[in-house]
Amino acid sequence: MTATPLVPGPLFGLRAWRVVADERGERLAGPHQGTTWPTGGAWLEATCSVGPHAAPAPDCDCGVHAWHPRRAAARSVLATRGDVAGVVEAGGAVEVHEDGFRAERARPHALVLAPGRNAQLVRRLADAYGAETIEVKRPDDLLAWCRERGLGLSEPVVVELLGPRHVADRSARRHRRRADALRVAIALAVAALLVLLGLQVAGGPPGDRVYGRTGEIQRP
Repeated sequence: MTATPLVPGPLFGLRAWRVVADERGERLAGPHQGTTWPTGGAWLEATCSVGPHAAPAPDCDCGVHAWHPRRAAARSVLATRGDVAGVVEAGGAVEVHEDGFRAERARPHALVLAPGRNAQLVRRLADAYGAETIEVKRPDDLLAWCRERGLGLSEPVVVELLGPRHVADRSARRHRRRADALRVAIALAVAALLVLLGLQVAGGPPGDRVYGRTGEIQRP
């Protein structure tokens, strides 16, 4: 048994796609493995290339990935101009994690049209996938759109699903990250100080400059 909750869909989250083109036209594809998503409202069925099991499986990374609608996730999916951000609808078995989830199947629910993006391309893809188009100017607009429609799991619901033990583990991880960041900052400061001291020593003691037959001579 796994402590990670496995819940039935549908569930909505944020993600981004690359755009690829072939003889069939423009398609959305996964940014890492490059799997193309079927058009016309069809589901992308997840498979696992590692083990002979159904996705998503415990202690594996298989399944369709998406983020819970949070500010950090919204900033992340909108960060790369070459990608198309959107809201994905997940179905079947969905394994919930602190920051997102892995699903048995998924399909685009809405595509984001943000400043600096190719508006015609986004609208063509939205039509091909039977998805809505969301016009946003900043990450908070995307979050507001999701909240108005009740899409995605809220942080309290995620905490309730994962349980109090996970909350304690999350707090411990945060303390470790802060301690690690502090140690790195101290190490960098010490290194900078040693470099500064080394430069001062290399410069030699101050004194009047005189010249002899062989060149400059430092005189205290």
